[in-house]
Amino acid sequence: MKIKIEYSKAKVSKEDVLALKTFIEKKKISDVKKVEIASEKPKKGEMGPGIASALTALLGSVTGPLTALAEALVEWVRLKRSEIRIVGVSGAEICISGKVKNQDLHEAIQNFFLQEKANVKTGAKRERKSPPPPPAPAEEAKK
Repeated sequence: MKIKIEYSKAKVSKEDVLALKTFIEKKKISDVKKVEIASEKPKKGEMGPGIASALTALLGSVTGPLTALAEALVEWVRLKRSEIRIVGVSGAEICISGKVKNQDLHEAIQNFFLQEKANVKTGAKRERKSPPPPPAPAEEAKK
């Protein structure tokens, strides 16, 4: 499962994103396969992709690593006094602030899984539909 970890505030420095990446890597959460800084599309006039204010993480399994990661992010948020969102592939999200309680966090994670599963199922059904048949060739007008 691939997720995106981003700050809720719009303006975040690259140093903050790097510090968060280092923090997650030092936690050594099992089944968190890869943590990378997300890149964004180049803006007009730029040569290559820029660094976004988000991270992407690849989880080996679903429930355990996400719960451990979310608990680590609660610790980060309390230290830095910020807010973080975890966004799934299909758009499901978990918002983490310094005031979140463990019970609320676990409920948010369960809702995340349910929403992610529902979104993926409906998306898969839409992708399986066959495309409409091509239009019949136009007949030439008789003179």
